[in-house]
Amino acid sequence: MTVIYQLDCFGCDILVRQQQESYHLGIQSRSNPLGFGNRLAEFDSEEDAVGAADLFCRMYKLMREYGYRLSGEEFQKDDMPSIPVKGLLNLRPATNDLRALLERDAELYGAATSS
Repeated sequence: MTVIYQLDCFGCDILVRQQQESYHLGIQSRSNPLGFGNRLAEFDSEEDAVGAADLFCRMYKLMREYGYRLSGEEFQKDDMPSIPVKGLLNLRPATNDLRALLERDAELYGAATSS
C-alpha cells in the first residue's frame, strides 16, 4: 500500500493509501506511527479520496468541537446517536450545514453543545 496523500489533523495523520485500483482513507495516531491506523472509507478515484481526506479533517474538527469522538468508523457522543463517517463523507456537508445538523440533533436529544 502506497501513501499518496497525508494531512496533519489534531495530532493524527489523515492518510490516503492506494491499494491496486482503490484508494483507502484512514486516520492514524502519531503516537503509533507503525500501525496502519483506522480505515474510514474506500474510493474508486484518487481525486475523491483526497477530497474526502480534506473534508474529513474539517468534519473531525467540528465534531470534536461538539463533543464527539471518533470510535471506529463512527462519531460518538454520550446520549446521542452515532454518526457514521462514511455517511457524512457521502453527504459532503458544508461546515455550516453540519453545524446546523449538530445543533438540531442537540436540541432533539437534549444534549448540551460545546460551541
